[in-house]
Amino acid sequence: MVTRLLTPSNQITLLRLVFVPVFAILILDQHYRAALAVLMAAALSDVLDGTVARLLKQESALGVALDPIADKLLMTTGYITLAFRGALPWWLTITVLSRDVAIVMTALLICLVAGYRPFHPSLLGKASTAAQVATLFVAVGHRARVPFFTGDVVTIFIYLAAALTLASAVHYALVVRQRYGRRDVEVSDESGRDKWPPWGSDE
Repeated sequence: MVTRLLTPSNQITLLRLVFVPVFAILILDQHYRAALAVLMAAALSDVLDGTVARLLKQESALGVALDPIADKLLMTTGYITLAFRGALPWWLTITVLSRDVAIVMTALLICLVAGYRPFHPSLLGKASTAAQVATLFVAVGHRARVPFFTGDVVTIFIYLAAALTLASAVHYALVVRQRYGRRDVEVSDESGRDKWPPWGSDE
């Protein structure tokens, strides 16, 4: 049982979880070059775990659950520690984390009210995540004195990440309202049973 769960791809994902406290300690101790190396290793592991799972045909429910958890933990840790060190503004960190919390709470509420419904990320949501990750790299790279990662470049990425984060938050809110905001209950037969799903269909 343990062997089936601890597949090579899941082990890579678990390694990314180990990177989280290491990355946080390095940032807080201002070892930015080492932190950048850990961040790059984490990004590489994010690519490898899914690739290995597909090649070995070992995709599992545990891996599907662990992968986004590891990503979000690393992202959250990165933004909080970098804000603490002044490498990123607190207002951006609060914006990024608030959006994620709002999405998670909304998804949980939908699950409680209407049961599980797949909620795939939109193109705007993916662009927002990409900008947030890029901002993390640029901010750490700037503190590590990597060429071309100047203060002006960091500022550009900060505002890009903020704009895309807010835009994706508004987009998700509109999508949720459109799909789940109404409850058009209809009688489907003489027994009086409600039509399912009760919110209808917009497809």
